[in-house]
Amino acid sequence: IYVSGPAEGRQIGQDIIDSVQIAVDESGQGIEGAKIEAVRLNDANQRGEFIPALVRRNARKAARDPRTIAYIGDVDSGASEISAPILNRAGVLQVSATSTALGLTRPGPKQVAKLQPSGTRTFARVVPNDLVQAAAVGQFMAEESVYSVFLVDDGGAYGTGLTRLVMRALDTYYKVDVKGTGRITSGSDVKAMTERVVKAQPDAVFLAGSDYAVAQAFLRSVNRADPTIKLFGGDSFAITQFTRSLGPVGLDTYLTTPMLPTGNYARSGSEYLRTFEKRYGREPDPIGIFGYEAGAAVIDSFRLAYDERVRSGTPENLRRAVRNVFFSITERSSPLGSYSIDIYGDTTLSFYGAYRVEDGELVLGRTLEIPEFLIRELRG
Repeated sequence: IYVSGPAEGRQIGQDIIDSVQIAVDESGQGIEGAKIEAVRLNDANQRGEFIPALVRRNARKAARDPRTIAYIGDVDSGASEISAPILNRAGVLQVSATSTALGLTRPGPKQVAKLQPSGTRTFARVVPNDLVQAAAVGQFMAEESVYSVFLVDDGGAYGTGLTRLVMRALDTYYKVDVKGTGRITSGSDVKAMTERVVKAQPDAVFLAGSDYAVAQAFLRSVNRADPTIKLFGGDSFAITQFTRSLGPVGLDTYLTTPMLPTGNYARSGSEYLRTFEKRYGREPDPIGIFGYEAGAAVIDSFRLAYDERVRSGTPENLRRAVRNVFFSITERSSPLGSYSIDIYGDTTLSFYGAYRVEDGELVLGRTLEIPEFLIRELRG
């Protein structure tokens, strides 16, 4: 099982990779004589930003290895867009713990050939997609008395996709007025974008992206210019590394994320958390549990697929069998709760946590359960 992510610059990547390793170790590192190994790959620079060339290299390495049964990654949706077609051509099951961009599982007509060149679905995820998150953002804003908002993204696959869906949710269901939209692609854009936001006089600003340095600078800039504007962000910012960097600005920051605090998961989740802390001497980033479940679900799919016919067949047969079992997951009992994988590769989990930031830590305000009818309505 290849595991790719920012293994050096961002704790979230390290924790997901380490969490997959725990799942492998719990399997006994083997099933019916077949040894299971987690191969760790880094795809980012020291700042934790994925490098397209490294993403391609990692995906190609996994695709060319006849022993590969699955690929867990990538952390960023933009990275997954790069690795998905490479793995798809090779028929390798790809499972992400964090890539939420809707187009990865439900690509538009122009994206299907690019992301699924083989014509077969190979990408799936254990984290809810951005349809669920967009509804959660809208509900969170409505419950925090936000009547107008300015939407900003970073131009990446995750940021642009989530912002578009949030706009749809606000317009069709929550009736929050969008005062304007904008894009920040570097630190040089912060000042001009801050001026646009403040001039529009919204109750809140929503930022979706994955560049922590730019996000920190922008949120601080808006807060200095107008402390009454509430600061909302997508789940990519709901990690300890980012929240602890905000300082006093955190008190005005609201984040949505599918993860829940320790103690809100099933017994198997508590056991995973204890194992991680004992092994690595610290608590994992809360999103790490999704990495653990991705690893566990892949291993269980391998266990179910590995019969005599598959053992005596080709690597392609094994990959196909594992992929088919994973896409057939129904009412799986997991640390995250019971879920199924639908025909598109999406999990049926539909909860999100609504958080405030206090002293650099995420504090759960409420759990948002997004109704299925709303997800269908936003899907269109």
